[in-house]
Amino acid sequence: MKHRNPLFPYVYRLGMPIFDRLFYRRYRREAMSNAAGRLLLIGVGPGTDLMFLPPAVTSVAAVEPVPAMRRMAAAVARRNDVAIDIVDGIGESIPFPDNSFDSVHVGLVLCSVDDVAATLREIRRVLRPGGRLVVLEHVRGEGAVGRFQDLIAGPWSWLTSGCRPNRRTVDAIAAAGFDTSGLRRIRRTPVPPPCSPHLQGFATIVPETEGEAG
Repeated sequence: MKHRNPLFPYVYRLGMPIFDRLFYRRYRREAMSNAAGRLLLIGVGPGTDLMFLPPAVTSVAAVEPVPAMRRMAAAVARRNDVAIDIVDGIGESIPFPDNSFDSVHVGLVLCSVDDVAATLREIRRVLRPGGRLVVLEHVRGEGAVGRFQDLIAGPWSWLTSGCRPNRRTVDAIAAAGFDTSGLRRIRRTPVPPPCSPHLQGFATIVPETEGEAG
């Protein structure tokens, strides 16, 4: 992230429990239910998603660039008896080999990476064939909501350590070579703009055709 507000991790940690009770707890659980096998969390943040790991997950790793967030996530993992490997890194350069994971989770993180396309290319690289990209993101709305998000994207990004509320995330996921039919748009939520509507579900890698592979 290019723009880091040093206070944001702590403000986020204090504010998110309110939104979790209103909305996110339900949808975090629903999104995470799509994960299985070896799971990688991109931008694990304060570790809230670790409380919703399904039994099908066999191992957990995470990439997180902010030291304060890594400490918070490690504390949540300890409290919930989750064995996790949390590494310093960014979505655009994931420090794991090709085909390392059965599932990769993005939870309210694609809004704040510097390069969405590069992050999705890296996710595709570390996913095994047949793996799943597990998604819970807030995205650009339509009509007046989208225009409002466009208008405030700059100052909002400065306040929130790089969060861009007007990203067309489902288009970016499709452009990266994923089948997005398992994703659904949640237009009305208790979370106010600019952090709504939301995208939730999973995407899978579109197999290459013989011509593309050659």
